[in-house]
Amino acid sequence: MGVVGGTGLYSSTSFTRPNDTTAYGAADVVGGPLEFPLFSTRSRGVLITGAQLMIEANALIASEAGYSLYLYSVTPPSALADNAAWDIPSGDRDSYLGSLSLGTPTDLGSTLVAQINAQDLPVQTQGSSIFAYLVTAAGFTPTASRVHRLKLWGIGL
Repeated sequence: MGVVGGTGLYSSTSFTRPNDTTAYGAADVVGGPLEFPLFSTRSRGVLITGAQLMIEANALIASEAGYSLYLYSVTPPSALADNAAWDIPSGDRDSYLGSLSLGTPTDLGSTLVAQINAQDLPVQTQGSSIFAYLVTAAGFTPTASRVHRLKLWGIGL
């Protein structure tokens, strides 16, 4: 899908998960609500074209699988914390924008990376940021204080 006259957009965010090894279940939130600042062109829509997850770790954890990024136009009212079961409760429905399946990270030595391109997910935000939850595909027992870095690319419409 081509966009004529669009403005290229990029934003990143990062977080360090809690200093514990409490097991995640399938479809659990990792890290709580996230904000990608200055990603939107405000009253106009955005076409998300790609996303990347980098985890500062040198190996996948046993049974760690893929991740998804669930997107919102405002900070999700549910305010789910790390390790909460992800859901779209009634208060989140109006701000929910869609999801991106990031897949299972690849071990690239000292860093795990999952990246998707050419997604063409059109969204409409209510401000200049996009908000998200990072969610597990399968349960696993994490290492403490793992750093996660996320990036979004898009085109302003």
